[in-house]
Amino acid sequence: MMIKYLLAMISILTSFLFSPEKFFWYSLGNNTPFAEAQTPAGSQWSVLTKADPNFLAFLVKAVVVDSKNGAIGRNRDGFMTVGFQRYSSRFIAYGILTKNVQLVDLGIKIIEYPLSFQKTDGSFEDYSPESKGKSSASSVAFYLNDLGESLLLCQKSKWFQESKETSYLRTKIIEMKPTISKSLTWLMSQESELIKGDGNGRATNRLWKDANAFYLTGRVLDRIDAVRLGEKFAMMSLQQQNAEGAFLEQYGFDSSYQGVSIEQAVLFYTNLSSQANQRPIVWDAIKRAVALELKSILSSGEVNTKGNTRVTVGGETYFGKEKTVDYLALVDGLSYYYHLTQDQSIKDTLDRVFVFYSKK
Repeated sequence: MMIKYLLAMISILTSFLFSPEKFFWYSLGNNTPFAEAQTPAGSQWSVLTKADPNFLAFLVKAVVVDSKNGAIGRNRDGFMTVGFQRYSSRFIAYGILTKNVQLVDLGIKIIEYPLSFQKTDGSFEDYSPESKGKSSASSVAFYLNDLGESLLLCQKSKWFQESKETSYLRTKIIEMKPTISKSLTWLMSQESELIKGDGNGRATNRLWKDANAFYLTGRVLDRIDAVRLGEKFAMMSLQQQNAEGAFLEQYGFDSSYQGVSIEQAVLFYTNLSSQANQRPIVWDAIKRAVALELKSILSSGEVNTKGNTRVTVGGETYFGKEKTVDYLALVDGLSYYYHLTQDQSIKDTLDRVFVFYSKK
């Protein structure tokens, strides 16, 4: 497996060295059949059209949001941090699929809400307990990760792009883009901080989120510099997967954050061009990650957290409460994986996980 991995990496680097005019991992035309033949086809949009509408509706209902201004969670009592504004994609995906303008409108409000708290350098005000008044790089990455996904979905929707009833939303997006680009530029200047906090086996799920923040938002804004940086972060994320398939969290395996990494890796994969020659190595990493995660899922649907490095009994806390399994990210990632592979055993597993946790 390690030899296969190294050969694939060499192939990727060779493509970059001899094709500098291309995006970092884009293949030449004669390599396209290989990439497509080795990996399942399917864009994010094509996968979403196959998703269970009831699950997409559940994802929307799970978000506590002020419908008037788009403030999410603790931001509803007054702006705290931009990192909380990261679920617009749930509203926009479901809204576009059902052609519900009100849902898409709320998704755009979620994106808009923190922009009035943006500083001149592109960062944001921050009033979270550990903050010194200025948003962290990770907080901005969480925001742009979701924003990039949302606006790409809008770009790909013929209904959204052509409907008269969504014209005012298209105008809002156009007006927001320069402001968003400023924050993207600021986040790019924080590359070393993101790597310091999320790299070297510390938090691979966040490294994947960094990758998608740059890659997806860069695609939205036609920022090739950001797209390339996103691809670099994706490479680092792949390098933080061990031989067993674990995307490292605090230097070991965590069954909760593994699900988040799977979700983010699949998001990256389904937004790649079908001509991207990194598809085989990304897909291989996803397959190994899923295979390992399945070993932690009990017959009841519960995710075993014993031995986890972060989310476990007596483990990490967040705002004074012990962290619990992020089952929505896990089910979302497995849902994508099922629709790409049509593996019924995956569908059975994700159904068990969803039923177990949604009833709690």
